[in-house]
Amino acid sequence: MTARKASPFGAITVHSALQSLAENTGGLFMTAFLVKQGLSQPLALAAFAALVMTRFAMRPLVLPLAIGRGLRQVVLAGIVVRAGGYVLLGFVRHADGWMLGYVLAMGLGSVLYWTAWHAWNAAIADQASRGRQVSLQQAATASVGIVAPVLGGLIHDRMGPIAGFALVAAIQLAAAWPLMAAPDVRIAPEARLEPRVIGFARPLYCAEGLHSGAVNVVWNLALFVSLGERFGAFGGTLALAGACAAGASLLVGRRIDAGHGRAMVPLAYGCAGFAVLVKALAWQHPVAAVAATALGAVVTPITQVALLAPLYAMARRSACPLRFAMATEAGWDLGCALACLLAATTLALGASFAWPILAGLAGVATVMLMLVRWYAAQPTRAV
Repeated sequence: MTARKASPFGAITVHSALQSLAENTGGLFMTAFLVKQGLSQPLALAAFAALVMTRFAMRPLVLPLAIGRGLRQVVLAGIVVRAGGYVLLGFVRHADGWMLGYVLAMGLGSVLYWTAWHAWNAAIADQASRGRQVSLQQAATASVGIVAPVLGGLIHDRMGPIAGFALVAAIQLAAAWPLMAAPDVRIAPEARLEPRVIGFARPLYCAEGLHSGAVNVVWNLALFVSLGERFGAFGGTLALAGACAAGASLLVGRRIDAGHGRAMVPLAYGCAGFAVLVKALAWQHPVAAVAATALGAVVTPITQVALLAPLYAMARRSACPLRFAMATEAGWDLGCALACLLAATTLALGASFAWPILAGLAGVATVMLMLVRWYAAQPTRAV
C-alpha cells in the first residue's frame, strides 16, 4: 500500500465538518422521521437494523473496488450513494418499496464510505500525533453538531420530506469536494493480516456497536418520543448536545499522544457507563432527557478518541488497513444491529426504552476492559 505524500488533514477536517452537517441534518432524524410517517417504533428500529445488516452483507464489495481504484475513489463513491439514499428517504410514506430502496442504498453507501474512510485515515495518519488528529476531527464534527440539528429540525418541519432530504443529499455531496485533491492510497492485490490482532479488534468493534446502538440509535428515538415527536424540540436538544461535545473534543487527544491513554480509558468509559444509567432513567421526562443528552454528548468525543486512536494504530500496523477494517468493522454492524433488534423486540412486547438502553452497559464494560489491556501492552509513547 502506497500513498502520495501530501498534507491531507486540512481537507479531511473540512470534509468531517460537512459530513457531520449531513449526518446531523439527515441521518440523525431517520428513525424519528419513519415514526412520524406512521411506522411503529419497533418497525423503525428494525429498519435501522436492516440498514446496518445490509452494510454487513455488502462489505466484500469494498476490496475489489479499492484494489482497482484506490481508497479515495471508494470514499467518494460512498458519499454519492449515500446522497442518493437521502433522496429515496424523502419519498417514504410507510413500509414500502421506497423504504426498501433507502435501506439498500444507504447500507451500500455507508459500507463503501465508512470502511474506506477508516482505512484511509489509518493509512495516512501521522504516527506521532494520531490522538490530536482524531480529536480535531471530533471537534469539527461536534462544532457543526451545535447548529446542524437545529437546521435539521427546521428543514423537516418547514420544507416537507422530499425537498428536505434533497437538501440533505446536496450537503452530503458537498462533503466530497474537500477530498478531491487529498492524497490517494493504493491497495495491494494481496496481503495477509495478523489473526491475533483481528481476533482482538473484532469483538472490540462489536462491543462498541452495542454501546453505540443503545445510546445513539435507540436513545435518539426515545428522546424524540419524550419530546412529543416534535422535530424542532428534537433538533434543539441535539444542538445543545453538540455545544457540550465541542468543548470536550480537544481535551483527550493530546493526553493520548503523550502516553496517557491507559489512564484516560477508565475515566472516559466510567463516565460513559454513568451516562447510560442516566439515559435509562431519564427518557420519560423531557427536561431530564435533555440533560441526559447533554451529558452523553460530553462523554462521546472522549470515548471516541480513546477508542479510535488504538484502532487506527492496529490498522496502521496491519499489512493492509482496508482489509483490517473489512475484517473488524463487521463486528460493529453486528453489535449495533443487536442493540436495535433488542429494542424493537422489547418495545413490541410492551416494555419501555429503559431496558434496551441499559444493554449499552455491556458494551461499555467490554470496551473499557479491552482498551485497558491494549494500552497496558503498548510502549509509553505508543497508542
